[in-house]
Amino acid sequence: MQQERVPPLPARLGLACYRCFKEEGFRLSRCSGCHRISYCSAECQKLDWKLHKPMCKALSAIEKSNPIAAATLFISLPSEPTTDLNVLHNITEAHGSNILSFCARSLQRQPTITERNLVGWEPRCMVCTRTDQLIRMEAAKNGTTSEKPRNLIPCPQCNLSFCCSPAHWEAARALHFGPCEDAHDHLSHCEMNREVRGDVKFEDVIAGAHDPSGQFMWAPERIQSAWTSLAGLSWEGEFGDEMRRSVGVPAERPMAPWIRAASDNLTMAMTILYGLEKLNDDDAWTRKHTLTVHILGATAKEITGAMVFEEILHRLPEIKTLKLVLCGPEMPGGYIPRTIALDTCPECTRLGRKRIHEHVADTYHGFVQNKGTKFEKPDLCIAFNSGASQESTHTWPATFKLLVERKIISLFTAYNREEAEAEAALLRAAGATLHSALGPAKNPWGSIKMIPEPNKVYGFYAVNGWLAGGFK
Repeated sequence: MQQERVPPLPARLGLACYRCFKEEGFRLSRCSGCHRISYCSAECQKLDWKLHKPMCKALSAIEKSNPIAAATLFISLPSEPTTDLNVLHNITEAHGSNILSFCARSLQRQPTITERNLVGWEPRCMVCTRTDQLIRMEAAKNGTTSEKPRNLIPCPQCNLSFCCSPAHWEAARALHFGPCEDAHDHLSHCEMNREVRGDVKFEDVIAGAHDPSGQFMWAPERIQSAWTSLAGLSWEGEFGDEMRRSVGVPAERPMAPWIRAASDNLTMAMTILYGLEKLNDDDAWTRKHTLTVHILGATAKEITGAMVFEEILHRLPEIKTLKLVLCGPEMPGGYIPRTIALDTCPECTRLGRKRIHEHVADTYHGFVQNKGTKFEKPDLCIAFNSGASQESTHTWPATFKLLVERKIISLFTAYNREEAEAEAALLRAAGATLHSALGPAKNPWGSIKMIPEPNKVYGFYAVNGWLAGGFK
């Protein structure tokens, strides 16, 4: 199942062509309507216009003919620069929400994910949150003019963070060039931005050579001779040398971009193993004939990334059958479970080992209810980036209650600290006693491919980046 590539971050910021995503060797021209995105040629703009036109007109209307929008957007802007992240994040989230509300009214529908991305990642000053659009509107309000499509000044080193004046850059310097909480290896916010740019360039290579979506899917082919604890291991140490041999990267070239890209899907298998190890009192689970894992809130990501789950078999040589139940309202199909026998590697096939996936289009509590007396407890229930405290607040409480009452071993992950802490509170409120090592805390086997936070001026998130809570 191939996916079309979502416009990468530089394209959303107007730093790359929004149609072909190319950054270099072209003179980019801003869209004259919304000023948000750029194109490398009239041909790319023409090809993209049908898709971009509705949102372009909605964004333009805010600036040109909506006095109510102008009054709403200016009300909370700080008069002086600040590095108080709570203040900055509250302002940017409110601003993004207001923009999307105005756009929804103009569109007479909710914006698509791609359209929402133009708002979530809109460039803004790091210490006052002003955007190019707000600067133009503010100038018009004061009786001056600012017709430039870009008024913000980008960081000359990373080009992904902005300020509205040299004075504001001075105010933002410590924030931008100091260590970032979300980073690894004590990198700064600026250094993380440069890493993000490198990952986008890696996606460009993958999209051109392998997968149009830009995703790099990889899992080791070897089978370990015995289960080895994951304690103290790392992505680089565990997969670096093996991946270098597998994909043929020369010794003089770094493996970090490859490992970061692979971790975005391989995190699912490794987080399952990490959770099982922490939530079991001994290693008897590693010697079962059949290991059963239920994935709650499953989506297309678990389907397209199905191959990485074989790493569970490869690290548990005594397991004969791995059964995954992918359960979620967004799953294709119907309420009746659909069982699929997946291929295994040649060595697993020779040894008679099996990998079975079951797809269920239902909430987990609905699935358990429909199973009735035939329901069997899995070895682990896991929800990847559930959104239980964000988008999906209405569907999860019944599932939380069921997991706690039936004492099912469970683990929930989240994209960032904020979501993890909010979800941990919901789990505790449902009666769960959370394992001390499983949240809320950073996930040592979360993806290390970081993405700048939307509707914020600072910080990053990652797939399964945090553990919200594990319990039994």
